[in-house]
Amino acid sequence: MSLKMIKKNIIMLGDGAVGKTSLIRRFVVDEYSDDYIQTIGTKVTKKELQIGPKDDRKDMVLMIWDIIGQKGYRYTQSLSFRGMNGALMVADLTRKDTLDSVLSYWIPLVLRVAGPIPMIFLGNKSDLVDEAEFGLEDIEAVAENCEAFGSSQHCYLTSALTGESVENAFSQLADIVKDYKPQPKMDVSWNLLDKDEVKSLQDVVDHIIADFSEQFGGIEHATPVIKHQMKISELQLTNPSEVATLKFIDNLAKIEMGYKSEKVVNENRFKRLKL
Repeated sequence: MSLKMIKKNIIMLGDGAVGKTSLIRRFVVDEYSDDYIQTIGTKVTKKELQIGPKDDRKDMVLMIWDIIGQKGYRYTQSLSFRGMNGALMVADLTRKDTLDSVLSYWIPLVLRVAGPIPMIFLGNKSDLVDEAEFGLEDIEAVAENCEAFGSSQHCYLTSALTGESVENAFSQLADIVKDYKPQPKMDVSWNLLDKDEVKSLQDVVDHIIADFSEQFGGIEHATPVIKHQMKISELQLTNPSEVATLKFIDNLAKIEMGYKSEKVVNENRFKRLKL
């Protein structure tokens, strides 16, 4: 690889179980697994590739961010948008509601935090032809509603199982983002631990995870800790209980005792309990 290697960050966005993690696995290691494991926090995978015409190839390191797809965790999700050069918007062809979510939830969230970054739109699970609830034209219609550069020109039907169009989609985005510089629009820490922003117990968990991550050095570094504390607290992202949330708050406080003063730990715990 060249010393003048280009390094870019892209993010996979879409509802849970649309196949984002499987698409990454297919692109990076050319393998497929049908085991579904919910993504908690953030996982970053590196892929080295070459882009550009054959007579002017450039080396690139593509950092692919895979984040929680559960809607309602917008602050936790937004923490991963900083410094992103592009996004792959993924919908499940067998679930029309996941395409609706791209338009109503994921695009507005990205535009609010990161601005009009380059996006490519995927209808995944194209191998399930008989179960499809929408097609390429529907994806293109959603893309045309987006302000992102070049979005309406790049839509694919993909399959992590067969590999259909997976490499083409990732490579296309890599080529687009090679000259793109991110221009953040919003500081997502503005309203962390603001009770006025909390409407549900899910919102409470979202704010707590985001607040802890910000103080831990970022969502990427905090994710392993958060995953473990959620496990021992028996906290479920899809349906958090009050008991589990209280355990989670106490367990995070114990972690913070290892690197923060007792005064700060108690202040953090109190603010999180007030949510």
